[in-house]
Amino acid sequence: MTIKPIRNERDHDAAKERLKELLLKGGQKSARDEIDVLAALIEKFERETVLDRSPTPVEAIRFRMNQSGLSAKDIEPYIGSRARVSEVLSGKRKLSVDMMRALHDGLGIPYEALMQKERPASVSEIEVTQPVLKRLADFGIKLSEASVGEFIDNAFGASLRPVLNRKTRTQRASGKTDANALILWQAVVLSKARKTKPISEFYPEKFNKAFLRWIAQLSSHPKGPIRAINELSKMGVSVVIFPVLPGTFLDGAVMLLDGKRPVIGLTLRHDRIDNFWFTLLHELAHIVEHYDVLVRSKEPFFDELDLETEDVIENEADRLAANSLIPPAMCKVLKKKFLSTDEIKAVGEEAGVHVSVVAGRWQRDHNDYKKFSRLIVRKTVRDMLNAQQSCD
Repeated sequence: MTIKPIRNERDHDAAKERLKELLLKGGQKSARDEIDVLAALIEKFERETVLDRSPTPVEAIRFRMNQSGLSAKDIEPYIGSRARVSEVLSGKRKLSVDMMRALHDGLGIPYEALMQKERPASVSEIEVTQPVLKRLADFGIKLSEASVGEFIDNAFGASLRPVLNRKTRTQRASGKTDANALILWQAVVLSKARKTKPISEFYPEKFNKAFLRWIAQLSSHPKGPIRAINELSKMGVSVVIFPVLPGTFLDGAVMLLDGKRPVIGLTLRHDRIDNFWFTLLHELAHIVEHYDVLVRSKEPFFDELDLETEDVIENEADRLAANSLIPPAMCKVLKKKFLSTDEIKAVGEEAGVHVSVVAGRWQRDHNDYKKFSRLIVRKTVRDMLNAQQSCD
């Protein structure tokens, strides 16, 4: 019996196929241990990566009604008249505080479910705040509340729709994130990617760890960010720079246009050389390791890289990004707490990357953002890329 951990969708599929094979054989006694272990691993992976979908208030009420055999008339004491119950169950009326209290006390429905915001049924129902619309207008994208749905539809394409107000466990974004603003940010990125096609078609088999290592070494070039974006275009990958919207805290994301072509969105929220390169390599790592996940889920990876995570997929992308920038054999010296500037520069020269990348790595590993701060180049990437876009 040879069993390995389930780290990605490929491992997950293989484990399920093996489990199916064993079960079809009748669950022979000699295979019971393997069946038990595989089942436990599959359950753990799915628990960590499946959609985290909390019920809406109406769903919670209907669940309790079905569970307890209650009719609409039976919940009138908690909500009010027959007409009011009908309005609540049809989604036409929102629950009042008194209704929530009565449903919780009388039927034991958790407050968390009763206070959950209703998910819009379509993009036309998405509520976008005025600060978000103003921020878009500042960047030349003028939308009204009425035109938001059409803009999102056009950006995503006729055959695809965003998943509304839902998060996956692989979404590395703050709990304070405005989900609707996040969808609109994604729509902007997709819309821009639609208007500027990459130089070549995308072929997943050409994307590998060696290519990522080569991209990482472009960081040593004075115009490295521009060169990297151009090289990615030659590989069929679009990179779109667009700042964060109010209520979002992203560093970057990777998504698919029309379910096929990878698009990387970068916010440059922290305009630092080291942050740019780690974010770019992290999103590229998702393409190398998790392109199949993107295709199957039809959902992006949103990444707020300041956040720690225990997610298997995110940790894989972190590890590949870090190793692409500074291979493990070259970064042993960075474990030292007391390091000189010359040693930092020596690692950068050996790895063939910008010294800011090495200094930033040491700062993160040691949680010390004062030391080597002079080696971190700031406020240059956004100006460089904006100037390039103006020329284009």
